[in-house]
Amino acid sequence: MDYKFLFLIGSALKHFQQEKFSAYDEDQRFNQTLETIQSVRNKVSNSYIVLFECSAYSIDEKYKEVLRDRCDLFLEFYEEPVLKQLYENISTRPELITYGKSLLETRGLLNTLYEIKKHNLFSDSQRVFKLTGRYLLNDDFNIKDYESRFLENRYVIKKYDYLTQDELLENVYAYLYGAKGMMVTGLWSFDRILFNEAVEALEKSFFYMEKMIQFTAGTDIEHSLYRFIDDKKIIDVSNLGLTLVKGMKGKNGGTYNT
Repeated sequence: MDYKFLFLIGSALKHFQQEKFSAYDEDQRFNQTLETIQSVRNKVSNSYIVLFECSAYSIDEKYKEVLRDRCDLFLEFYEEPVLKQLYENISTRPELITYGKSLLETRGLLNTLYEIKKHNLFSDSQRVFKLTGRYLLNDDFNIKDYESRFLENRYVIKKYDYLTQDELLENVYAYLYGAKGMMVTGLWSFDRILFNEAVEALEKSFFYMEKMIQFTAGTDIEHSLYRFIDDKKIIDVSNLGLTLVKGMKGKNGGTYNT
């Protein structure tokens, strides 16, 4: 079987309040995103790449031209009503930025999936990957691991289950929101058969996060999506092969050792 894979890469090159919240300017974020794209091209030659741009404003045309050339599809959502409203809310309440980012990226991903479904794009792809921009597929990632019929009707995810009472009490998400675990959303994937089901889980996650940010300090997509994805269809992988772009700082040294 000749496998084809679809990678959906999230991006926000033009930070809406860069001076307050970002250590990188638009040009740096652009170059980091190009590294993400190139890592997919290097590791997965049989792939389609869709980049969805979720900045509050339109990015510079010079960046768009390059991204259109490097990707199979470039989408920009700064005029999408829900995304615009989210940015307006965050602008007036900057304390929402931490969990607001989860809402923004989830909305951008949903908009992308809606567009793919509406126009029946990349219909020959067997598996869909969501990859966060400015991350890289590293040497531990091997696409051959995904060329298997055993993955049909399955999600491939790194997840953490809070199993003991102590874990539930010590974890703020478990204690306040009843979360029983979380998943890594920097890189996860689903079989194309699960397209509609994955969209439904993301929609439920978005509405749940939206409700939580109205009445609490908010929660993130990592805990929300864990709540709504069918656990019986998850293959929990110990090493996804994902690393932050060199020079960027993140949790666990910037690498998901999963």
